[in-house]
Amino acid sequence: MPALRPSMVGWAALVVVSVLLAGAVRAMQRPVPDVAGTTGRVTLSIVGTTDLHGRVFPSDGQGGVAQLGGYLRNLRAARALDGGAVLLLDAGDTFQGGIESNLSEGVLVVDAYNALGYDALAIGNHEFDYGALDTVSGDGAPPDMRGALKAAAARARFPFLAANLIDEATGHPVAWPNVRPSTLVDTASLRVGIVGVMTYDGLTKTLAANVQGLGTAPLAPTVEAEARQLRQRGADVVVVLAHAGGWCARFDDPTDLSSCDDDAEIFRLARQLPLGLVDAIVAGHSHAAVAHEVAGIPIVQAYSRGTAFARLDLTFKRGAGVVSARIFVPQALCAAVGPDGACVAGGAPPPHYEAAPVEPDASVTAAMRPELERVTRWREASLGIVLETPLARNRDGLESPLGNLFADALLAAVPGADVAIGMGARRGGLRADLPAGTLTRGPLYDVFPFDNRVVALSLTGAQLRQVLAGEVARRRRGIPSVSGVRVRVTCEGNRPEVEIVRSSGATIDPAETLIVATTDFFATRARFSSRATPPERALASAPLVRDAAAGWLTARGGQLRAADLADPPRWESLDGGACLAAD
Repeated sequence: MPALRPSMVGWAALVVVSVLLAGAVRAMQRPVPDVAGTTGRVTLSIVGTTDLHGRVFPSDGQGGVAQLGGYLRNLRAARALDGGAVLLLDAGDTFQGGIESNLSEGVLVVDAYNALGYDALAIGNHEFDYGALDTVSGDGAPPDMRGALKAAAARARFPFLAANLIDEATGHPVAWPNVRPSTLVDTASLRVGIVGVMTYDGLTKTLAANVQGLGTAPLAPTVEAEARQLRQRGADVVVVLAHAGGWCARFDDPTDLSSCDDDAEIFRLARQLPLGLVDAIVAGHSHAAVAHEVAGIPIVQAYSRGTAFARLDLTFKRGAGVVSARIFVPQALCAAVGPDGACVAGGAPPPHYEAAPVEPDASVTAAMRPELERVTRWREASLGIVLETPLARNRDGLESPLGNLFADALLAAVPGADVAIGMGARRGGLRADLPAGTLTRGPLYDVFPFDNRVVALSLTGAQLRQVLAGEVARRRRGIPSVSGVRVRVTCEGNRPEVEIVRSSGATIDPAETLIVATTDFFATRARFSSRATPPERALASAPLVRDAAAGWLTARGGQLRAADLADPPRWESLDGGACLAAD
């Protein structure tokens, strides 16, 4: 094991201070390079990104993976001059979020990261969101609910790391192609060991069906064991790549934690590790920034959605280990900079980094082009129906044409279903309106960007009334959409009274068992409030909500107006609407 490095209390003099103006981080000054070849020292620049969430393109002059490539080009050139190297790492939650990435199930981002030359990625909780691959095997086997993640890992030219992600069937870390607990990277005469972990409760922050059979081990013992193995295998430097984060507000002194969440998970991890075992931590998950030293370990983290990157320079001397560390304030990814150094959309000079102007990396854009073209063709595919009028969400949380379409599609997707319950606009279930005209897949995807699935619940009439009454009581969030029933609401003080009848007008008996079509997201709340249980494996075999909506629209065909979905109304307030009005 290398000798312990000296205390980093003196980092304050080494930090490159930037000022936050209008939410942007100033471009930083060029660090003073090491004198290579005369001292036997090597400088390793560690660059960390995190929580990209598929945002591969810039917004308002900031972000974008091609712009990141420009900054990396300049930094790599600087390290080449002094005999050092650049280590490029991502702390997870990389794929889900941006439309182009979602439609490609992460392939677009993997291709961009391959072009950028990433060395490793830590699996985050949202890496599981896509579930099974959109393609069907055809052999009748249940879908692999980690299929999309495994495909992304197999496509990558860098490893996916997950030391504390445990296969409960074996009790060991998952063993998927190109997924491993740690990796060794040989660069600039150094062997760099990288351990990847995710937040301990990460599996609770994705779709439950996609992580069945998996568990997470505590971070500190996992990192310690893996780091010791890496040292035994000859690692000169050990870096922890963690989808577990922290939060700090000030960056003028890396040893001052007074502006930080002192109990953050990543800080607790640093304090639990033996001194000298780990040289640096690159963090993520909390969508915040860290550029600080905790328990002798430098920790860097750079916000989210591709707006910035983190950087840490470690200077290594053979026989002495890491002898100095230089931590940087997160660097904004700017297309251009204004007079104050803040990012602007255009009409200004490009930023300078490492004493050279930053130009977007065209090879990254080229790497993404095939998937972008495929995604564009998919979005432009017609669904065979014309909307004579727009279908709106009604952001007031009341009944809407688009919400009713949602519920009708759910009802049609579950054979034998009696009732369907969808989500209203105020709940985040409907993310856009549908415009008038020939409907294509793109606008429908914008309405349903998440990979939620259709599920079936068994509820009694009494349980259904309990669920809907509870939803009405949450007026701030709006009412859910329904199909197959009409709901009458009366306010009794602060407690709504709900009467449910079939669309035909027939009464629903409280003891009657009903099959209720809904989404996996809503089913979780419904089961909690009514103690109902879904059919086994409903989540694993069900279609995506947007596919159900596309199927319903295509099957209907022809012309469709908002009035077709609003008459007769499905919700009725018998006291003038007081119960249904959102706060």
